[in-house]
Amino acid sequence: MRFRIFILEDPDERDRGYSLKGIKVPLTTYTPVEAPRNILSYDDSPAYGKYAQYWKIPTCLLVLARPQLSRHLKGIDNLLVPTDWCDVAPIGGR
Repeated sequence: MRFRIFILEDPDERDRGYSLKGIKVPLTTYTPVEAPRNILSYDDSPAYGKYAQYWKIPTCLLVLARPQLSRHLKGIDNLLVPTDWCDVAPIGGR
């Protein structure tokens, strides 16, 4: 069975300058990652403690879903998106 992540909300979109809201991408890992102590926010400020768990999403999938993100995500391999912002559900097929 395959699953997808749907980003339901993005409260930081205005400050960041782009939105992740409404993006659907395949789930590439079945376990969210714990917040690393050295996690940084979009403006390079410490973000530890803001959210407990994150989905580690390859930026190539985000760019495939929304090509205009390529200029914002250049040089980033993975983006950590808080699990609180997302919905995970199975997708059709076998």
